[in-house]
Amino acid sequence: MLVGERRAYRLAKALDSLQVPATVQAVLAARIDRLPPEDKRLLQTAAVIGTEVPWPLLQAIADGPEETLHQGLTRLQAAEFLYEARLFPELAYTFKHALTHEVAYGSLLQERRRALHARIVEAIEGLYADRLTDQVERLAHHAVRSELWDKAVAYCRQAGGRAAARSAYREAVAYFEQALAALAHLPERRDTLEQAIDLRCDLRNALLPLGEQPRSASPPRSSWPKRTSARLSPWPRHSACARSRPTATSAWARSTSRQTGRSRPAPN
Repeated sequence: MLVGERRAYRLAKALDSLQVPATVQAVLAARIDRLPPEDKRLLQTAAVIGTEVPWPLLQAIADGPEETLHQGLTRLQAAEFLYEARLFPELAYTFKHALTHEVAYGSLLQERRRALHARIVEAIEGLYADRLTDQVERLAHHAVRSELWDKAVAYCRQAGGRAAARSAYREAVAYFEQALAALAHLPERRDTLEQAIDLRCDLRNALLPLGEQPRSASPPRSSWPKRTSARLSPWPRHSACARSRPTATSAWARSTSRQTGRSRPAPN
């Protein structure tokens, strides 16, 4: 800081005592830390929801009455942290910059983040109960980060199936791998063993249209207890996968048939 009069300015402190943020992230973190505590909490809560923040979801998980939340959002907009993204079909906010979202999210302790993600899953299931299918990807994201492993398996598999149905096979692979990783956290039971086999079939069928084969030893499998690994081959035989729902493989076969005018078997 400079003090003094015109043409006679001088440093108020010694140069080596001044603290200058080293990165843009540090500048943003300093700005967030200077917010009033209630505004900082609101911004952090919004960051856990995501880069897009639907008002009904924020209202459901944030602490405080509606009027207080609106006042906090107005201040955050004035400070250029958030802005209104849309008014229809529901009011939603978004972060001014992706980096702001990243820094705000990273400023929360892990346990607090996990708890907020869990509240978001519960809120989505209540707010959108009649159209959960449209929220599957968002539910998968928050279920994984809240470590609700049973829900993470279910929602990630559903999201993978939706991605495969629209031929987004790389996205489907990512969701199925997340489902397998989540499944490894659940106790070994007959139903979890069956889910492991089904998910490996789903993953194999999503990889086939990409011209790829499953790795012989997938990372999620290594975290299963030894007795479980011994009872499951790394990847089910083709006949086992054929009995499951071969969404991706069927899509590949239909696509090939349209191109050649005749039916072809799916690749081995």
